Amino acid sequence: MCAGVTRFPRRVRLTEPVDYERVFKRCRYRLTDRWFTLLANSSPLDRPRLGLAISKKVARDAVARNRIKRVIRESFRHWQTQLDTLDIVILGRAGVATQPNKALDAALEKLWTQLIEKCAGSSSN
Repeated sequence: MCAGVTRFPRRVRLTEPVDYERVFKRCRYRLTDRWFTLLANSSPLDRPRLGLAISKKVARDAVARNRIKRVIRESFRHWQTQLDTLDIVILGRAGVATQPNKALDAALEKLWTQLIEKCAGSSSN
């Protein structure tokens, strides 16, 4: 592996269908923008975990889906230390495949910031 390459280890991923199902059914936080929907629920573990749901409906070819997933994973890597212990699923929305990486990164940055603010607001109650 190349020096300086950051991995996306298994411990920070949602890997089991039951994990996704828990987030979909008991979603505590739901944030939406033009390109993404972010769903989050408290995690049974001591760290945030990410799951991706980028369907063929929003990105026809595998190359586009993989590019979107790479952008999301990279953004999550940068923000994960600031996130609460949450299980997070990000879904792509129509038109996401046509957007440049910078636009997707900016949209994700806003979603992460909103999620952090919501979590901070709910913990002070």
